[in-house]
Amino acid sequence: MRPDLDSLALFLRAVECGSLSKAAAESHMVLSAASRRIAMLESQFGVTLFQRSSRGVTVTGAGESLAVHARLILRDVDRMRADLSDYAQGATGRVRLQANASAMGQFLPDDVASFRRGYPEIRVDVEEHRSVWIVQAIRERQADVGVITGETSDASLNFIPYRMDRLVAVVHRRHPHRGREVSFEQLLDFDFVGLESDSAIARTIEDAAALARKVLRLRVQVKSFEAVCRMIEAGMGVGILPEGAAATYRKEMGLRFLNLTDAWASRRMYICTRQETLGFPQRRLVDHLLARSVAPVTSSGRSGSPA
Repeated sequence: MRPDLDSLALFLRAVECGSLSKAAAESHMVLSAASRRIAMLESQFGVTLFQRSSRGVTVTGAGESLAVHARLILRDVDRMRADLSDYAQGATGRVRLQANASAMGQFLPDDVASFRRGYPEIRVDVEEHRSVWIVQAIRERQADVGVITGETSDASLNFIPYRMDRLVAVVHRRHPHRGREVSFEQLLDFDFVGLESDSAIARTIEDAAALARKVLRLRVQVKSFEAVCRMIEAGMGVGILPEGAAATYRKEMGLRFLNLTDAWASRRMYICTRQETLGFPQRRLVDHLLARSVAPVTSSGRSGSPA
């Protein structure tokens, strides 16, 4: 006999409350019925889930283990209900889209919003991840469509050119370099504020510093574009960021952008899918994104983690 969902929910309430009587009351159940449900769970698994006392209940080691699994089960059930409710309300498809922060902080929100207006019957679930993780998710069928920076050599995947974005040097308004353009090598004499080492931008500038045979003086590493800009505003160094994603902070923080003369500052973004034929909802989204790719890159004003 398998444990039922109501018993698992009751068990979790008892764990959180430290009291079976409170859990029973919250579950709109008499205490005797709640006790029977917990006893049945203990019998089914052959373990003791609670130590009982006059002050309430204390979860055992076995109970802690069950609580972990019960939370996952009930979370998945809630997701299942949410998914099916969309279909009950007329949805005809679903697309799991993952995108890096460079896309999320610039053009992708508007592109997805326009798709939803055109195809309200197709649900689009959007998650932000690093490019390398997105490729893995597409490969392992945890996502249907990805938007990434750069492409990877993988015969099982399809990489479709989508958009271009440009990296710029972000500096304090009183930075000594007064021109509008600068080479990355010239900036290597200054301290840098950077993103975490597994981001695409971090790897790019590390490679560029090595090619120039200079040390990258990385003094601060943070998780988001906004945090990089805040540190630059505070005078902590120079940053390299996508122009569109950083534009929203430019006026507020009194920052200046310097155009990089290096070829790698212009980056190609790709739509990533598996090589197999896409389903109708996925194909419609990819076609829509490609049709929108002729539009100019604009900033959505969103803070994000690095690509």
